[in-house]
Amino acid sequence: MPETMMLQKQNTPELPLSRKDYTLHLLQYAAANDLLPAERLGTIRNELHKAAAERAAQYTAGKSTTVTRKQAEAFYDSVFTQLDAVLLTAPSDADALEELRTALLSELLEQGAMLTIHAYEFAKEHFRKAYRETKPVQTSFFRALLKDFEQFCTKYDARFRAKDTKVTYSYPLLCGRQIPENGAVGVCRYYAALSTEADFLCCFDSEDILAMMTRYAQRYLTSPDMIAENIAELVLRHWVIRLLCGAEGFSAAVSSDMIEAVQAEYGSLPAEQLCDLIRGKLEAQLLPVHQPILDYLAEMIPAFAEAMHGRMTQNRLEGWLAPDKKES
Repeated sequence: MPETMMLQKQNTPELPLSRKDYTLHLLQYAAANDLLPAERLGTIRNELHKAAAERAAQYTAGKSTTVTRKQAEAFYDSVFTQLDAVLLTAPSDADALEELRTALLSELLEQGAMLTIHAYEFAKEHFRKAYRETKPVQTSFFRALLKDFEQFCTKYDARFRAKDTKVTYSYPLLCGRQIPENGAVGVCRYYAALSTEADFLCCFDSEDILAMMTRYAQRYLTSPDMIAENIAELVLRHWVIRLLCGAEGFSAAVSSDMIEAVQAEYGSLPAEQLCDLIRGKLEAQLLPVHQPILDYLAEMIPAFAEAMHGRMTQNRLEGWLAPDKKES
């Protein structure tokens, strides 16, 4: 039995439970805190064995249920990944645990299979949209995502290798946002994030962004195509400087004077207050037309404000940006 199947008692994890390997963590938490009767845990264990064995039989076209250890682990991981797909839709950990307490595992797996298919299809739509909309300002690091996307489209096996998506998340999301979910659900979240970031970039003139990228690349003696950072984050940095200076509209062009003014006025502001200030500025510009973009940015504003605060504390704000000497 693979180690991923162990339901032994472990140290109680802090809530909320991790969204990566969610079902496994939920079962471990339930076992450690006696939240599921031993009989029910035993039933779940047996149903997990049965589901994995059924996949082994299907994999070998009914000729055998004997497979390699690596294949067996992939089958168990696939079962858990599909359970994650459905249990992660529960409103809370308690609701997900109640699903495990009362629902048949076969029913949960059937729902999970359908949700996995939906996530797979939506993921492809999100990526195509993100790739199309960011084309004018793409870097080589973004274009490199095409290889993973092709592998995901042609080689992803939701039945037997649901955890192995072929997608590495090599292009960073804004403010280092992480994707915790496994399988197609995680890929869908990643590509959806790229799609929302593309929508954000579309608010700006592409020539304006390219000019900023060129200035930024020159600081590091490279080309705009070789910028390894998230382009939406670079745009957000410059835009926030403009908003804090009282400018309106969408532009990524800032001057050294603007940067100095922000440093002087907000350099001593605590990160929490800076966060609230930035949030208010973004809301004023994005609402009500761009609510989905604002919702996405809202999750990253605290980390963004903390990073900006750190820069200003060290008087290194300008190194975070690429001022335009022509901007007044």
